Amino acid sequence: MVAKSLLFGSMVTVSLAFMPDAVRAQCRLCATSPVSDNLSGTITDKSEIPLQIEITANLDFSRMALLSSNGGVVSIDPTSGARQISGNIANLGGMALHGEGRLTGEPGRSVRVSLPERIQLSAANGSTAELEKLETNLPPMARLDQAGRLIFAFGGKLRVRGDASGQFRGRIAITADYE
Repeated sequence: MVAKSLLFGSMVTVSLAFMPDAVRAQCRLCATSPVSDNLSGTITDKSEIPLQIEITANLDFSRMALLSSNGGVVSIDPTSGARQISGNIANLGGMALHGEGRLTGEPGRSVRVSLPERIQLSAANGSTAELEKLETNLPPMARLDQAGRLIFAFGGKLRVRGDASGQFRGRIAITADYE
């Protein structure tokens, strides 16, 4: 079997999905206006701590080679970080890593982390691939700890078709909100 020499090391560069200014604008409204207690009708000066997200590790699928134009799929599990390859892709070694992020905000608050369904990745030579089925290792009702922090991991599936080659990059729009 002759392997195509189309090497693709797909590393997804994860960046902040929401702009800090947008977060500050939302929280500025919360922090500057008095909060009315619905039961007693009294106004309190309680201000909400802004929810912030920091990506501490990028999602990295490592190095692979496309064996035919039929393509294939490479998956990274968000919990274990294990990589699984299917289709016409050969593993060329290297370490695959799930992505990691850290939320900080108001201690004990429930949060919701959302990931997009699909992201188009691109290489410098114009090749494209798709990152899909992104998921985190968070439970359905995630909560910040008593220090106001929550660390999570994320993974997904990289789908490569045709004659794609190169080092693929893209941005994952990760959003986090208080429940």
